[in-house]
Amino acid sequence: MIQVANKYIKKMRAIRAKHLFVLLLLLMPISFIGINNYFFASSSFHYFANPENPRIITMQWVGDTDGLYMMLILAFIITALWLICFLTGKLGSFMTRFSQLVLNFKNFIKTNPKKAGIHAVIIVAIILASIVIVSITVGNASYLRHAKFAGMLFFAAVGFSIYFIAIFHGNVARLYLLLSLVIGFVYIGAHPDCFYAWDNNIHYAWALEESFVKYVSITHNDIALASNHTMLSSSIPAFDGFPQPITAGELATVQQYLKGPHTLAMHSTQGLSLYHRLAHIPAGIMIYIGRSLAIAPIIVVAMGHLGNLFMFSFVVYFAIKRLNSGKHIMAIIAMFPTVIIMSTTYTYDYWMIAFLMLGFAYFFNEIQTPGVKIKVKSIIIIIGSFVIGMAPRIVYSLFIGFLFCIKRDKFNTKKCYYLYLVSVTFGVLFTISSFIVPRIVSGVGTGDMRGGDDINAGAQIAYILNNPLQYTRILLDQLRAYLNVFIGTNYVTNFSHPHLGFAPYFYLVWMLLLFVMFTDRNEKDMVSGTVGYKVIVSIIAFSTVSLIITALYMFFTPVGASTLLGVQPRYMLPVIFPILYILGSFKIKNNINKTGYTVGVFSIMSFVSLYGVWDKLILRLGS
Repeated sequence: MIQVANKYIKKMRAIRAKHLFVLLLLLMPISFIGINNYFFASSSFHYFANPENPRIITMQWVGDTDGLYMMLILAFIITALWLICFLTGKLGSFMTRFSQLVLNFKNFIKTNPKKAGIHAVIIVAIILASIVIVSITVGNASYLRHAKFAGMLFFAAVGFSIYFIAIFHGNVARLYLLLSLVIGFVYIGAHPDCFYAWDNNIHYAWALEESFVKYVSITHNDIALASNHTMLSSSIPAFDGFPQPITAGELATVQQYLKGPHTLAMHSTQGLSLYHRLAHIPAGIMIYIGRSLAIAPIIVVAMGHLGNLFMFSFVVYFAIKRLNSGKHIMAIIAMFPTVIIMSTTYTYDYWMIAFLMLGFAYFFNEIQTPGVKIKVKSIIIIIGSFVIGMAPRIVYSLFIGFLFCIKRDKFNTKKCYYLYLVSVTFGVLFTISSFIVPRIVSGVGTGDMRGGDDINAGAQIAYILNNPLQYTRILLDQLRAYLNVFIGTNYVTNFSHPHLGFAPYFYLVWMLLLFVMFTDRNEKDMVSGTVGYKVIVSIIAFSTVSLIITALYMFFTPVGASTLLGVQPRYMLPVIFPILYILGSFKIKNNINKTGYTVGVFSIMSFVSLYGVWDKLILRLGS
């Protein structure tokens, strides 16, 4: 222990001015945001376009001293990460890599001025072309400004998608990241000025609360956004029933309450737990930044969407990067239009999908390399990804069972192996206890009242225990319908609102996914594609789906009902990747040119995703 301490003390003495300068650069924007929050933003006024009055003044209230608390927390996190990177040697490698990238960029311009100029011309041409096309096709009425902006993003995204596919087709992970961000920007820009995704009002309330540390201050606008009644009202025919709650007026603070004991979100006390609300922190931080810079509320809401998009895209990027095979399988699932909707709104499904993908990527990587000893970093990422990924929904806790499949020979000693098993067991207990302990302390509760007035979780559990055979029939009937592949459109191209429906080309995506499932393989799959692993994955996946249905029967369905309420196909999304990854055959040899293969896969997914947002959102903005 003393030797380890001395080792790190020596490393701390090796800190140089260049390392501290990097820390200063990281802390400067956070400090600026916090100071601006306290001194300037609360008195700022902003103008933004409104369909009824393009010159409406809005005022954004700011969190005062609470904003400084957030600044200190973010500064502490950044400093801690900086210190970890320094002690592990990563900081030096990051600095070297960044310097090398800058040097390579300079050398590229010097040695290839014509090629650099061509790339610059292409980028500028894409931007200018998008502006010209939108100017020609869209009118100048004030209510069409949103449509013009979304249209410009769309045409720019089409151009950049083609450009990125042509340039980065040799790197699947990087190509996915760029396309995910570009297409995600279009989805955010095309969102109507309201919430339309699943339970978005509740998730906005939780994200808003995560933008504060201790005291939550809300405006009339926040109340409207968090109100389920407002979200379900019909007021704007142009959006086929969509409301438009992000409206005008002076948005003064109308309520302030202590975070924790109270919550703006209705329907669920689960929101009081920070663990269950981890998924809302990225959006909350972006809301805090937007509020601190006194940006107009309509843009602050979009910044929250942007926080989720960044988190989702980068986590999936690292997951794809880690995979030995199946990179295209994961990329296709992550580019489902429905998944993009989730990653560009306030729903927490994006969090589960991304982190569970990361956990599975590292898990399969270890399974497929039996001769290589597992590293501590990989253990932390695997366990952490599954525990963090299941935070919003405990029903996926059975996934941790996969981690017990990592064999003893992956560890240097028996002691390390047993310590790993203890860590996995602790992760299981922590995840399950986060759900069970509150119920033991305060009781099971009535359930989610959105299911109706007859919801009673305690009585429903008693009904299941007293009628096991009858419930088994109900469960099997539901499984038969739920596992039907033809409902896949509900979690592949569903735009999450009854007035929007489904984007076209679902069957094209599904056929592409099935094709890639059998062709995106290599020799590594001989280890993970055995009958034993297929059986294990199938059992855990089937049990997880059964647990999802049972949970919704308990907490969302009237007592003794013969049919279930609230069972939505999107709950299948975290289960799809491990199933498709295991069920494919490693015996099929893929002789397709790698460049053509990657170009084809990403071209199809980019087309489906972009056409979906054009057809379901952008065209409606200009109607």
